[in-house]
Amino acid sequence: MGKMQRTKGATAERTLVNLFKEHGFNDAMRNHAQTAVGGFDIIGVGNFAIEVKNHKKLNINAWWKQTTAQATDGLIPTLIYHIPNTSRWLVQIPLSVINESYPSDMVMTVDFEDFIYIAREVIA
Repeated sequence: MGKMQRTKGATAERTLVNLFKEHGFNDAMRNHAQTAVGGFDIIGVGNFAIEVKNHKKLNINAWWKQTTAQATDGLIPTLIYHIPNTSRWLVQIPLSVINESYPSDMVMTVDFEDFIYIAREVIA
């Protein structure tokens, strides 16, 4: 990965950390250990293992595979990605977060603001 891509990724992570903090998730921070030992991008938002993607070309299936592989120890795989040429961030999470009767491989995609509501309910 080139320097420009790393910078773009770090900027997206900082943007989302700030958004989380604006919504009261004051423990949200970038996972600085991810570069050295791997892992997801944002920590400190409850049991959510958050992977952030900001690319011109969407590759959601591959991103989801990476996200689920990194969400170990009972953490909830959470993919947050930016829609190119918009200001929208979308979030993909297992549907079982809302209702445990659904299989963990079924997913849903919501706007970032809707995810904030879900995260508050899950953490509460």
